[in-house]
Amino acid sequence: MKDRRFRFGVVSVVIILACMLVMAQGATVKDLLDEVEILRDADNYTGALAKLKEAEKMDKDNPEILWKIARAYFDLADQDEGNIEVQKANVYPGFEYAKKCVEIAPNVAGGHQYYAILIGRVGEIEGTKQKIENSYAVREHTMIAIKLDPENDSNYHVMGRWHFALADLSWVERKVASIIYATPPAASFEKAVEFFSKAHELNPDDIRHLLWLGKSYEKLDQDDNAKKALKQALALPAASNSDKNQQKEAKALLEEL
Repeated sequence: MKDRRFRFGVVSVVIILACMLVMAQGATVKDLLDEVEILRDADNYTGALAKLKEAEKMDKDNPEILWKIARAYFDLADQDEGNIEVQKANVYPGFEYAKKCVEIAPNVAGGHQYYAILIGRVGEIEGTKQKIENSYAVREHTMIAIKLDPENDSNYHVMGRWHFALADLSWVERKVASIIYATPPAASFEKAVEFFSKAHELNPDDIRHLLWLGKSYEKLDQDDNAKKALKQALALPAASNSDKNQQKEAKALLEEL
C-alpha cells in the first residue's frame, strides 16, 4: 500500500513538474522579449541579440522576433557607423531578418521600418549605384511603416535621411542617378527639415534628430536655425556610443558655423 502511495506521489510530482515546464515554455518567448527591451534600454545590444536568438529557436517565424533581430543588428552597426567591417557583419544578416518579416507579416510596421533602414545601409556599403537603386525601396517601406505606425519617430528620421542623402548627391552621383533612372528620385533639404522636425516633435530627447535637423538647416544656409538645433543636441545626455559620436559631429559642425 505504501509502495502504491509512493508511486502515485512520484507520478503526481512528475505530472505537476511537466505542467509547470509546459507553462514555463509557453511564457518563455514573452519573457525573453521583455528581457530584450531591458537590455536594449541599457545599451547592451550584444546581450539583446543573444536573447533574441534564444527566442528564435523557440518560434522561428514570429514576426516580432524577426524584426527585433533586424533591429538588434542595426543597433550593433550603428555603434560604429564608420567601420565598414562592423557594417558588413551586421547590416547584411539584419536585412535578411527584416526581409523575412516583411514576407511573413506584411502588416507589421517593424519589419518595414528595418527593411528600409538596412537596405539603405546596404546601398551605403556597396556604393553610389546601389545606394540610388535602393533608394526607392527605402522610401516605399518607410512610408508603409509610417502608415502602420504613425507615432514612431524613427520612421520620420529615416525619411529625413532619405531626402538629405539624395538632395546631397554630388554632380558625379547625379550623373549615375540619371543613367539608372530617367527621372531620379525627387528629394530636397526642405523636406528633410520637415521630417526631422516631426521626428524631434515625437521624440525630443533623441540626439540624432537634432543633429540631422542642424545639418539640413546648414545646407539651406539657415545658420541660426542650424546652431539652435546643434546646441540642443549637445545639451542632451549621451546614453550610447552612437549618441557620443553624434555629439562629436554636432560640436564640429557648430564650430564651423
